[in-house]
Amino acid sequence: MSTPPTNTPEATARNRFGRKIDEAFEEASKLAGSSLPPSEFYEKFLNVTLAKIDAPAGVVWLRTPQGFLQMATQINLDQVGLDARRGGRQCHNEILRQVFQAQPTRSVLVEPQGRLSGVAAEAGAVPAANLTDYYALFAPIVNPDKSPLGLLEVFQKKDHDPRLYQTFLQYAVQMAGYASQYHQFANVRQASGLERVLTQIEGFAKLIHSSLNPTEVAYHIANEGRRLIECDRLCVGVRHGKKVTVEAVSGADVVEKASTHVRRMRALFDAVLKFGDKLVYRGTKDDGLPPDLSHALDDYLSESQPKLLVVTPVRDEREKNEKKLARSVMLLEIFNPPEQVEPLIARMDVVGKHAAGALYNAAEMKRVPFGFLWRPIMKVQEGVGGKYRFYWGLGIAALVLLAAAMVLIPYPLKLEAKGQFLPKQLSNVFAPYDGQVREILAKPGAKLKPNSPLVLLHSPDLQEKQVRYESDLNKANLSVQAIEQILARGQLPIDKELELIQNMNRDRAAAESARKQLDSLRQMYHLTGRTPGEYAALTPAFDPGIPRSSDDWLVLSGDVRADLLRRMVRQNEPLIRIANVDGPWRVELKLPQRAIGHVARALATAGLHKIDKDGKRYLDVDVLLTGKPDDSYPGRLYEEDLAQEAVPNKDDHNETESVVPAYIRVNMDDLPPGQKIPRELFVAGQEVHTRVRCGNHAMGYSLFHGVWEWFYEKVVFFF
Repeated sequence: MSTPPTNTPEATARNRFGRKIDEAFEEASKLAGSSLPPSEFYEKFLNVTLAKIDAPAGVVWLRTPQGFLQMATQINLDQVGLDARRGGRQCHNEILRQVFQAQPTRSVLVEPQGRLSGVAAEAGAVPAANLTDYYALFAPIVNPDKSPLGLLEVFQKKDHDPRLYQTFLQYAVQMAGYASQYHQFANVRQASGLERVLTQIEGFAKLIHSSLNPTEVAYHIANEGRRLIECDRLCVGVRHGKKVTVEAVSGADVVEKASTHVRRMRALFDAVLKFGDKLVYRGTKDDGLPPDLSHALDDYLSESQPKLLVVTPVRDEREKNEKKLARSVMLLEIFNPPEQVEPLIARMDVVGKHAAGALYNAAEMKRVPFGFLWRPIMKVQEGVGGKYRFYWGLGIAALVLLAAAMVLIPYPLKLEAKGQFLPKQLSNVFAPYDGQVREILAKPGAKLKPNSPLVLLHSPDLQEKQVRYESDLNKANLSVQAIEQILARGQLPIDKELELIQNMNRDRAAAESARKQLDSLRQMYHLTGRTPGEYAALTPAFDPGIPRSSDDWLVLSGDVRADLLRRMVRQNEPLIRIANVDGPWRVELKLPQRAIGHVARALATAGLHKIDKDGKRYLDVDVLLTGKPDDSYPGRLYEEDLAQEAVPNKDDHNETESVVPAYIRVNMDDLPPGQKIPRELFVAGQEVHTRVRCGNHAMGYSLFHGVWEWFYEKVVFFF
């Protein structure tokens, strides 16, 4: 069956093999209906089977009167490498034995260098394995009573899309079915056929009445009915309500309801049921058909090209209202029909008469709601005057109960927000002055004391200032020393000596000013003193109000050498992130501003918040770490940890709404050890999902408060 075109490799491969597979089915159908001797039939049959899917080798095995498998024909079996590995042929023979003896019979796919699995047969002396470099496909050839008659074995190359091998396996099963048909036709020609057909019909009737599931019944009718009618394809549709559902297609494990083939088949079923009579197409279309039926037939024939197509409504004797559409419908397709098609149509009518009751029962059972309660429900339905009144009453009662539950049942209001898990003492180290990074002293994971150098930088401006101040200092000191030497001689006049003393005092003042400027420069920008203009970015001091168990900063940033070395940085650019991981941790939360009203109301309303031993109000928070998403931990949002100003959400480019910063405290002292976040999960910066509990409200409001707020803002407030 065709499916809507896709861009997947599997769909491309299916399209490439689709036409060849359809041609193979048509040629195999002709061979199955021929009177060729078995040897000639299997030779032509195997050639067609392998050629259409480009398979390199294959074998047909048939059962002997003694119950053993014997090769009927083969192509290139000696080229697949059964004898290339020790024990390869013995392992292959074990596969044949187990597949042939499996009950019930089934098709098998064995991968290259793989073992047989999924077949419940007794293990032999050697393992059942495929020691070749090809996929081995086994499809059973069966008698009409499903007893094994032989096997079709196909070796396929392993360079196809892996998902295609199930298609090849289904193709082998369908081709094996045509081989089964050949034997069935041969048996019918040899026997009188009447008693055998009656036996088959009796078994068919028992099988289709063994289930009340519409899909199972339809598949029994499609697969077994195809063998009884001796057609190429038999499809079954069941009307549930006003539209027909294609329940089964013979030879297909699953009906792809979205495929073009099935959709057009469903349209043809609907048109035939409205037409109310059997549709027979023998290669030419009747011009007297209604327009809807004619169009549906044309659409279906564009997908499938049978030489004989029969679509007949299947009406049970209990469907006495002739104005209503039949409950079921069947479609028969033959690609190479015989000259006399009346016997085929007659057999289809026989199958339809037996199928009508089974399909009617299954469809009626599906209409009953709640299978384990169907008896009392049917009585209630009859008591209220029909199913429509029953459904209306049931729906109204359900709505009333749901509305009452939404209003009366309390349920916690939970507001979701995202954040980061971080130490409370966290700091970014910045350059004290714009400059070029010359050296990075701190390594990732290093522990440092406060005021320890992390990064060495160089600034031409600072170099110029430092050199100028040092030059002024040296110049002033040299001038003072020279004047002191002159004054020490004592040979100058009084007025000249006074002038030199004034100059010396001026130079001393200049030297002191240069020294102060230089000291200020060193203290402000942490000059190293090694080379002019070189300064350091230091670790800050700890906040004395935050408890800690160690006086060490831990470098959180990774190796930033590639990003920072030889690069010009500004004072507002963070260089390295450090934290005191031995102190308290918290969740830095970005609370959506739409949720701030609920949080503030819960903190201000008695009964919606909790109070700790110090009299502080807080809300419980469920904390979920992405590092361990299968466990949640308790946290607390205190009133004092909630910011009073909304800020733009700069970190999330997909979020346009502003957020309110808040801090969630975790691992409180009064929590039991089992509810505290394990130390191994303390990873700075990991994403955290939280749910802030804002007290109990009506269940409807707690679950759908966002819908109500949107309705109020967009509709009620608008008016």
